[in-house]
Amino acid sequence: MIRKFALILGVMLLLVTACQSKTEPEDTQQPDVSVSTNDELSVDEDESAVSTPQDEVAPPEYVDESKYSGDELEIVKLMNTRMRYLYEQDEKGYMSLFAPESPISGMPNYTFRKIISMGGITITEQKKLYQGVVIITELEDDIESSSTMVFWKWKADGEHAKWIIADID
Repeated sequence: MIRKFALILGVMLLLVTACQSKTEPEDTQQPDVSVSTNDELSVDEDESAVSTPQDEVAPPEYVDESKYSGDELEIVKLMNTRMRYLYEQDEKGYMSLFAPESPISGMPNYTFRKIISMGGITITEQKKLYQGVVIITELEDDIESSSTMVFWKWKADGEHAKWIIADID
C-alpha cells in the first residue's frame, strides 16, 4: 500500500515539476553611456559594476512558530528548516529532511522568500504512521506557487518519532 502511494506521489510530482518548469531570460543591464561635446564616450559613475541589492537573495521570511504547538509546531519547524536549507543551498541538509521513500531526489533550482498562505495542517493516523498534509502558497521572485506538502511520522519509532517530509507536489 505504501509503495503504491509512494509511486503515485512520485508520478504526480514528476508531472507537476514538468508542468511548472520556469525558464526566463535574464535581464541584462547596460550602463548609461552619454556623448560629451568633444565626442568622447563616458560611462556614468553611478552605474558602475558593483553588486546591487537586486543581485542578492534576501533571506526568507519564516512561518511564525509561536502560533503552533505539538505536532503542528514540529511540522512548521520542518517547513522553516526546508526554507533555510534552500536559502543556504545546503543540499545534504535539505535531503536529510525527506523520507528515504520520497520521490524527491535533489534540491529544486529555486528558492522562495516566504510562505504567503498556508491552509490548516491535517494530521491523520494511518496503520503504520501518522500523516500530516498542508497546502501552502510560496512566493518565488514575485511569482506565487501552490504546493501540497506531505509529512510522515512512523509509529514504530515510538516516543522518538520525528516528522519527515514525504513529498511536495
